[in-house]
Amino acid sequence: MNLVILGPQGSGKDTQTEMLAKKFNLERVNMGNFLREVAKQDTPLGREIYQYQNVAGAMVPSRILKEVLGIKLASFSREQSIIFEGVPRTMDQAEYFDKAVSESGRKIDKVIYVNISEEETVKRISKRWICEKCKKVLIKGKDIKSEKESCPDCQGKIIQRIDDTPEVIRKRLKVFQNETIPVIEHYKKQEKLTEVNGEQTIEKVFEGILAKLKDIE
Repeated sequence: MNLVILGPQGSGKDTQTEMLAKKFNLERVNMGNFLREVAKQDTPLGREIYQYQNVAGAMVPSRILKEVLGIKLASFSREQSIIFEGVPRTMDQAEYFDKAVSESGRKIDKVIYVNISEEETVKRISKRWICEKCKKVLIKGKDIKSEKESCPDCQGKIIQRIDDTPEVIRKRLKVFQNETIPVIEHYKKQEKLTEVNGEQTIEKVFEGILAKLKDIE
């Protein structure tokens, strides 16, 4: 079983990916995390990615994503099933993603779209704060009562990332609508898409996903 999970920020796709990987023994591929790992390496590719991400503050070009995806897929045996998290995000990426997956001897069985409203996204992400010192993510109302508190683990200062403010969240959602919704439609036409309401409890969302995966277990 090979899966893709997509959704706007705050949809809970990270949590669902972790739960699915554990249940079905899937290898997790989070391209954002992997790019950061490669950027730490003292190699031509690592240095180039570092320049884009940490110096220029720009998105990594598709040609690099393609190369990195190829490296990642080659690191797994053909028997190892995978869940891809947050990729592909654009139609440009979808084209080479489909080809790379096929060339690795696999096929995507299902693309899971965890859907939540814009209002819910803003509500969830606006509650997300981070410790400036240990970088732990803290949810206001759950982990902390007020942003004026200190980190419960290291007593560090609590801050909110600039991309977690309502104004920036809405800008990112527009990008998602313009660039990733066409990808979702792409897989819908292939009859691989399954949509789940993300505005439920974690357990209910997971149950909904499992119900729609029964035919490919």
